[in-house]
Amino acid sequence: MIIRAYNPGTLSLFKLLIISGCILFIYLMGALLPSLFVKKIHPVEVMKEGEISLSKARIIPVKGMLGIEINAIFSRWLRNLLTIFAIGLPSGLLIVFITVSLRLNGVLFTTWLGQYVSMEVKAPHYFSVAMCFLISILTTSEVMWQNIKERNVEISLYKALGWKDRTIQKMVYMEGALLGVPGGILGIVFSIVILHSMYQTIAWDETWIFVLCLIVPVIAGVISAAIPAGKMVKINPSVGLRG
Repeated sequence: MIIRAYNPGTLSLFKLLIISGCILFIYLMGALLPSLFVKKIHPVEVMKEGEISLSKARIIPVKGMLGIEINAIFSRWLRNLLTIFAIGLPSGLLIVFITVSLRLNGVLFTTWLGQYVSMEVKAPHYFSVAMCFLISILTTSEVMWQNIKERNVEISLYKALGWKDRTIQKMVYMEGALLGVPGGILGIVFSIVILHSMYQTIAWDETWIFVLCLIVPVIAGVISAAIPAGKMVKINPSVGLRG
């Protein structure tokens, strides 16, 4: 309704439902292939090997909560790389659309295979970016929850040593923010490549756009950590330390 109020007649409710359904379908299809592979994994192999090597060297010395979270992210770097890409791509699109709206009067134009292509950037395009951010938040939240489940013994030890629930929640939110920072940087690089390839120029004087699109992924990462942080405080230390 908000989109139609700003752009009457540009996007019907039926088209909006189709777009939302397609986005949801793509999100569900992304889980299809992993679910098929899971059936082929033998439990004994997982119990013997595991995903993480406990003898792996730390990336940085652990001198505080920041060091703990950075090492935790790098210990599962391949999985967390997925969340960085999931956050970075919509961030890059957001920079492109804002730049086009402010610098080119909202008209995106270029050439494609020798043909001139023109498109007016309106509210539906920003709505699509918002939906992409929603998917990235869901993806990041799911990955973070999996990370937390694997750190059950570690977190139980922190609680047994006297860490308060607020401190543990802060640690989870910090992990979400740390995942958002490289996602924002990736989005900036992605947008620079697109804008330079299309217009051979970058709006360096509009630095607030890049700052904004670096803050948005961090906020998305923090929002993604809300559910895992809420579940983390429910871990019983006596049960968790048993493994």
